[in-house]
Amino acid sequence: MVASGLVMGNPYPPGAPPPHPPVPTEGQLRNDRKKEGTSEGLRHLIADKIVDFLLIFVGLYAAMAVERCQHTARQKAEYVALLGDFRRELQANLDQEAAIAKDLGEIDDTKPGANLGPMQSTFEHFFAELEEDEKVVQCLHDEFVAKGTTPGEARACHVLYGEFEKSHQDKRHESFNFKPVVLTPFYRSEVWQLYLADGVKIFRNKELAVKIAEVYANARLIEGQVKDIESTYNDAFMQQVGRTAATDMELAEIVHDEEKQRLSSGDLTLLLHVDESVKEEHFAVLEVERILELKVERMKRTVLLMRGEIEAVQEDIAEELKAMGKKDPAATESAGD
Repeated sequence: MVASGLVMGNPYPPGAPPPHPPVPTEGQLRNDRKKEGTSEGLRHLIADKIVDFLLIFVGLYAAMAVERCQHTARQKAEYVALLGDFRRELQANLDQEAAIAKDLGEIDDTKPGANLGPMQSTFEHFFAELEEDEKVVQCLHDEFVAKGTTPGEARACHVLYGEFEKSHQDKRHESFNFKPVVLTPFYRSEVWQLYLADGVKIFRNKELAVKIAEVYANARLIEGQVKDIESTYNDAFMQQVGRTAATDMELAEIVHDEEKQRLSSGDLTLLLHVDESVKEEHFAVLEVERILELKVERMKRTVLLMRGEIEAVQEDIAEELKAMGKKDPAATESAGD
């Protein structure tokens, strides 16, 4: 059915072009532009935030990398300084040999009988003084106990009595003079603990650290051995010197009475006591001397062992410094000298 020349359902005449879309109003255009601008701004904002976020991570990573490099360089410098400190301390410990040799002779002289060094002269002086007492006791014994002296022997004995009496009347006379000794070397073993307290974390060569620890362990061992030697000399020997000095005073009383041409029964009893005491003291001091020689031998051998360890560790430290790109400080010091 046709109505008004139009086909039912088609608002436009047949063959007519479709009408143009409605023209948007100015308000609609402004709204569209506003929406597009907002969307574009949001995209730019998101892009900027992503870039900022990435820059933060890049900056943080770079800062951490720089800090790690600085920390590594600082640790390397501290490690090199620690090695140099140990090198100097080990040399100082090695130089302590001189402190021991001053009182006990060269470290290489380990054989008993020839290893006491200057201390040996003290024993020689003691035995020389004791020998004079033994001669006087022997004369008194021959004259008043054995009754077997010849006129010539009697004259020689009376000369000996006179010299003994005169020496003991002299206030400057110091029979069996004893001077205590101080032998203990100073190995600065506390330095090892002090250095490791701060340096153990940066000590890269753990094997080298163990070797240094062994050196300081031997240093402590030597200190103990030297202290034992010092104690034996100052206590055991001093005790025997005191006993002998007392016996010498008893002998001086007998000789004083003999010079007055009288010797009582009490003097004869005292003479027998003095005779036994002198013999006992001679062997007691001889025992102390032998014990000291054995202790000194042990100590000197330990010092020689530590000397070898220190020299080996010093070479290891030089190699470690070389591996760290540093010169041997010992060579640098030698060049400076």
